[in-house]
Amino acid sequence: MEVARRLANFRDVGGLKTADGRTFRTGVLFRSGELSRMNAEDWVTLRGLGIQLICDLRSPGESQKRRLRLTDASIRVVNIPIHEQATQDGSRRKLLGFLFGKAGGERFREFSRAYYHHIAFEQTARIREVITLLAGERNLPAVIHCTAGKDRTGFLAALIQLLAGVRYEEVMEDYLRTNDFFAPQLEKFLKVMRVLTLSQVSPERMRLILMAHPDFLDEVYGTLMKRYGSVETYLREACGIEQDTLRKLKDRLLA
Repeated sequence: MEVARRLANFRDVGGLKTADGRTFRTGVLFRSGELSRMNAEDWVTLRGLGIQLICDLRSPGESQKRRLRLTDASIRVVNIPIHEQATQDGSRRKLLGFLFGKAGGERFREFSRAYYHHIAFEQTARIREVITLLAGERNLPAVIHCTAGKDRTGFLAALIQLLAGVRYEEVMEDYLRTNDFFAPQLEKFLKVMRVLTLSQVSPERMRLILMAHPDFLDEVYGTLMKRYGSVETYLREACGIEQDTLRKLKDRLLA
């Protein structure tokens, strides 16, 4: 798929089996990194996929900085910022601290754990908006995306797969596929960054910041399950999503 090769981390969320033997349909929900680099051919590809909706999870600042150039009026674009700031863009000073600080690696881990918990338990109204939108009539097939398609998109995609009944182990495996998409460019980037930072930043530190890690999803998922017992209960009680909305979304996602 041409657009999948051109854009960062573009892929189908579906194709996985559920615990009860059903299948998360392919061709109904896609995930991606930011879409501002799309050209006319890419829009043709999206149209060929039948895309009806693009759900942009980026912050207002990110959306303004890298605007999506919409050339197809048949595709609806909705911005639902999952956070007011990008994952690693709380401030330039903070990012530099993660990279160069003596305890920067551990500080980044603490930041990321808190970030995932912030999304899951403080951005519940935004999660409700996304789920309700996807459950609406004529809104699928859809694309959800942020900047890298790693954390915000990764967490929302995982929630939706879990709601559909996909086993957590398979959800985690799919979540970590982000690293496969970035792998070809990552080593080249690391070499360049080593030169630019005069070898002051280790490759391990940069990998920690740039790659998807199981610990962050594991931790927030564990907290969610401890508090609510299931993802569906969490979406109902914490996010305030109607049971009928969840049922409609599952019906549209499952074969």
